[in-house]
Amino acid sequence: MRAGCLPFLLAFCILVSLPACSGSRGLNRLALHETFHDNPDVVTRQDIAATMELSGHLPTPYRLAIFFKHKDFPSSPTLRKVDWLSADAELLQRALEPVKEEGILQQSFFLANSTVQGTTFRDIRLAAARYNADAILVIDGASAVERYNNGHAWWYATGLGAYLAHGTESHALFMMEGTLWDVQSGYLYGTQTAEGETTLIGPAPSLEDTKAIAEAKDVAMARFGRELADMLRLLREKQKAIK
Repeated sequence: MRAGCLPFLLAFCILVSLPACSGSRGLNRLALHETFHDNPDVVTRQDIAATMELSGHLPTPYRLAIFFKHKDFPSSPTLRKVDWLSADAELLQRALEPVKEEGILQQSFFLANSTVQGTTFRDIRLAAARYNADAILVIDGASAVERYNNGHAWWYATGLGAYLAHGTESHALFMMEGTLWDVQSGYLYGTQTAEGETTLIGPAPSLEDTKAIAEAKDVAMARFGRELADMLRLLREKQKAIK
């Protein structure tokens, strides 16, 4: 085959593939949320009774340990496991500064994976106890991404247009969930969720899904930090009312 035919062959292949990947089908929020929860065990009446007997009372101020869960789940073309970064921890610490100044928190710190000897919630609680934490916030997250072509994708058939036309969109959704527990009793104080979405548009070869996911995570983290601070304030008011 002559070299001059290659651009036309490439353009033909791109043109043929466009109908198959054009248009958004939407992201499956339910499937993404289900990655946060392991397969449930059989729950007995005794389990329910024991759970209902649990109670928690935090000192004022209290020490909060934070743990980012790192886990694998069955991969798919759209669902992605989360890569927690040091920047995520720093962002959350900044969000908690106001509640420290208000006297709700004495200290917040992060549990490294190396300090947790196992993968169960019991292992996380024991690690938090070793650092004298009063409460433990367990954070989980996952992301989904959908990549599709828009109306400008017809330029891809020209060959050069594949590198210039903004004919591809990367739509990312990041969801996260935080559960706040009493370290001593295992009492659940509350659950906070947040999500972020972003859509990046550009030429197919240079458009990176990982960048869209990172931006969606930044949005979710900012929302989560604000709503977590509000949840801790509400918890303090509830505990005041009990006294």
